Amino acid sequence: MTHYQKGAKFERELVNKFWEHGWGAIRAAGSGGVAFPVPDVIAIKNNDIIIVECKSTKKDRLSLKKAAMNLKKFADISKGRAYIAIKFYKKKPRFFDIHDLLSGKTCTVNIHDKYLEFETILGEQMIFM
Repeated sequence: MTHYQKGAKFERELVNKFWEHGWGAIRAAGSGGVAFPVPDVIAIKNNDIIIVECKSTKKDRLSLKKAAMNLKKFADISKGRAYIAIKFYKKKPRFFDIHDLLSGKTCTVNIHDKYLEFETILGEQMIFM
């Protein structure tokens, strides 16, 4: 499976999870190939908008500054809640609020950092440590 296929699979799985929880969701195919800061996944429910940039890696650390800055541009326009979802190797997806990322000294996360679970971003569960 290519890197693109792994990323697209992760995005489709996330779209399916949103639908399973009663949200309307779409995958913005080719989001990385346009000149505008388009997120990978957009989900909407009751006028609440969640936008997600998806990343997958086999590394234990990932720099997210560029992704977070681009996602913030889209969030400022859409007024959506913005998260970066990371799929570390053999781990379930971890969500990071872009405001938390951008307020820190660096936008680098590692496999041991505090993160949000999917249900947390929907308002259905507590923060996981």
